[in-house]
Amino acid sequence: MALFNDTLTLKSGLKRLEFVFQHLETSPLRRHDALKDLCQPFQDVENRPSAKLKQVSFLTAAAGLTQNPFIGLVLNIIAPWNLYLAHRLNLYKEEVAHQLPQWLDALFELEALSSLANFAYLNPGYAFPAISNYQLAISNDEAVGGRRSAVSGQLFNAKSLGHPLIPAEEKVCNDFSADRLGEVVIITGSNMAGKSSFLRAVGVNLCLACAGGPVNAQSFQTIPFRLFTALSVSDSVTDGISYFYAEVKRLKRLLDTLNADAPLPLMHLVDEIFRGTNNRERFIGSRSYIRALVGGNGFGLIATHDLELVKLADELPGVKNYHFREEVAAGKMIFDYQLRFGPCPTTNALKIMQAEGLPVENDERRMTNNKTTSN
Repeated sequence: MALFNDTLTLKSGLKRLEFVFQHLETSPLRRHDALKDLCQPFQDVENRPSAKLKQVSFLTAAAGLTQNPFIGLVLNIIAPWNLYLAHRLNLYKEEVAHQLPQWLDALFELEALSSLANFAYLNPGYAFPAISNYQLAISNDEAVGGRRSAVSGQLFNAKSLGHPLIPAEEKVCNDFSADRLGEVVIITGSNMAGKSSFLRAVGVNLCLACAGGPVNAQSFQTIPFRLFTALSVSDSVTDGISYFYAEVKRLKRLLDTLNADAPLPLMHLVDEIFRGTNNRERFIGSRSYIRALVGGNGFGLIATHDLELVKLADELPGVKNYHFREEVAAGKMIFDYQLRFGPCPTTNALKIMQAEGLPVENDERRMTNNKTTSN
């Protein structure tokens, strides 16, 4: 009984993928050398999945004979039937255990490539990226902070970059480029102006590019990057970790990853740095952290509402400012979601609060009006 169950388990496991394996075994691959190499585990006549499944099916049928007590008794009197089947089963298990990882690895890679191909088919307007070769050299003239810098071409250059999950009729695309390793771009802007969406657009398109898929851009050129994000940090009640502590741990890991000895530079994306603490300590911590990032073996974008941080661009050559803004027309805020160079000149938190009927003190209103008048 146990022998029959073992063979049945092995057969049912292979049977689940029988149709897929059979399709890969019989598909014509003469004109596709790369695909032919990938499907090589399915082309070996003796070791292809269908051959193993046929052998296991025979073994299952043979083991099924022993389910009848009379036939099983006769077979074991004539020969050590159960011992023979157990021996053959162990041999098949060893063969399948050796070959199954190769079959599954090839299948999983084909599934990933099929997904990217389907994504390209559904988005004919997307462009395939150009992944550039690069060289790193230590040069005080080229590097920010005297560290390593790419010495040939741009690190990252995207034209009409957008987020693939935003509907086409609502999407606003932006151009963005990076020239040197060690730089940090600070992105300021009003609430809902597009800072977080832009960071995600950069990250998801970089992932698509490095995976070999098309990107949501008119053109996209990049060197190979490692990617590290701190966009959606969350607390944990069960682990006793507050939001701020979780953010600190995540940012410490980013800094360690940036400073690690790695062959590829790091692209790091941070949204709302140190938002889980008070204004004074957030500013001090953010300023110190950005100073630590500048000059590292990577390039990063940091979105923040803290307008004081934009002054770092006057102190450090490796810091640049970009921003998103909004305009007020007929009492309504209008966002154009266009990325602009320089620090953000506007804020809108109080306007949003007032629009939703939340109370805003008169002193705050007067302060807002004074700033508007002075501008």
